[in-house]
Amino acid sequence: MGIEVPFVDILIFAVIAIFLILRLRNMLGTRDGYEQTPEEMSRRRPTSDAADDTNIVPLRPEALSGEGVSAIKKADPSFQEDQFLQGAASAFSMILSAFAEGDLSQLRRLLGYDLFNEFSEAIRIRNAEGETLTIQIHEIDDARITDAALVDGIASVTVRFVSQQTRQFLAQDGSEIVDEDAPEGPLVDIWTFERDTQIADPNWKLVETTAETD
Repeated sequence: MGIEVPFVDILIFAVIAIFLILRLRNMLGTRDGYEQTPEEMSRRRPTSDAADDTNIVPLRPEALSGEGVSAIKKADPSFQEDQFLQGAASAFSMILSAFAEGDLSQLRRLLGYDLFNEFSEAIRIRNAEGETLTIQIHEIDDARITDAALVDGIASVTVRFVSQQTRQFLAQDGSEIVDEDAPEGPLVDIWTFERDTQIADPNWKLVETTAETD
């Protein structure tokens, strides 16, 4: 006759067995098919050199520089002198008209940051004094490139404009303000335009203006 184990003892053994199983699972964990063994992890773990490579940001290629129109064409093969001069002549008229009219939104599109600030300050002073300026361009007699360069991808082209203009500057009371230094006959303006050839924007902006005097 076999030895009978009391039912209570069986329950106690079962509880102990379940407890041990749970402890083992907590200590060892379980595998569900997506985990890796230590050997697999060591094979897949990148070395320190490889890890460093993931943080390396490639440097921007060195921007081109050079003198003359040929340097600009190297950075921007679409650049053509005739087309540029046509655009510069249009900009010449638009900028002078916008300055006379005090059109800041138009000037902001066509001028570089520093020159825009200079123009806008001149307009502010003119408006504060109640003065008005009228510029009428009758004809552009000549427009030619006198200098060109490329510095770190920034193209710079200087144009000499010879134009026939009528300018009238009136004080608040309607009297004319005469510029004693204004030359007679055609006016000669030296304007410099710039464009970043490294960006998609094809528009040039005026960054410097001077007047040529005898």
